[in-house]
Amino acid sequence: MSGNGFLVQAALGVAISAILALSWDILSRTGQVSLGQSAFFGIGAYGSGLLTPKLGVVFGWTAGILICAVAAILIGLVTLRLRRLYFTIATLSFGLSMQVLIVVTPGITGGSTGIMPPVIMGASPPAQLLLITGLLIVSAIVSDIFLSERYRPAFFMIRNNPALAASSGVPVVATKILAFAVSGMIAGVAGACYAGLYGYVIPEDVFTPNWSVLPLAVSILGGMDTTLGPILGALVLRVLEEVARHFVGGAGYQVVYGAVIILFIVVLPKGLVGGLSQLLHKRTRKPVQISRAEAAS
Repeated sequence: MSGNGFLVQAALGVAISAILALSWDILSRTGQVSLGQSAFFGIGAYGSGLLTPKLGVVFGWTAGILICAVAAILIGLVTLRLRRLYFTIATLSFGLSMQVLIVVTPGITGGSTGIMPPVIMGASPPAQLLLITGLLIVSAIVSDIFLSERYRPAFFMIRNNPALAASSGVPVVATKILAFAVSGMIAGVAGACYAGLYGYVIPEDVFTPNWSVLPLAVSILGGMDTTLGPILGALVLRVLEEVARHFVGGAGYQVVYGAVIILFIVVLPKGLVGGLSQLLHKRTRKPVQISRAEAAS
């Protein structure tokens, strides 16, 4: 693969990871730590892959993403009343259950052999990158909307004190379901991009827990509760991965860049965005001038 081809493929991977991380971060702002993003990633991949040949790319992808929203709402009605660890376990179980469901319905989903959806943009990597980057920008805009004054206070109040939020008139369950639905849709966008990019989807690839752990790691690395954080985290994680693979090779590189991520988290608990913000704040803060008279007093 040429240098330009490698960079394009790397950028595609970063964009899909960033979209998935943004989906996780939106939900985490309500205090719900999900390990079920792989379920919506897989539903988006299978939904778009199965419907695109019948409806075309635009309507096929739209239908697949809407299926993710419906699934998120249904799962949300069942799980969002659960707290903390119980919610996390429930979402993880949902992702694993979806993989089993795909395998046992070969007549519809192709079972363990998977499906072969049409490749998007005529299999042109630059055109694919342009499309997926556009979807990343849309996902970032949605993330910013949920960081606006209209939603941010309610989301963070629910995360910190649900009882106080309810007594203040915040519809706690409805707000959580809204966040879950939007999170599921954006994760579905990432899954649709994956299916349309590679043209081959099997359950083990899209429903693997890796797609649930990855957005968590990316968001923590880049900085939670921000839009730039997941994007920056996806970029840095890919760079760390390539550097570790180059110098270590084999499967050992995963241990190396995993250790580097842990080091980042320990040194920068607020992520890269938080660390950069603190650094800029220190540089721009002007020293307070104290007169001799004030010092004497």
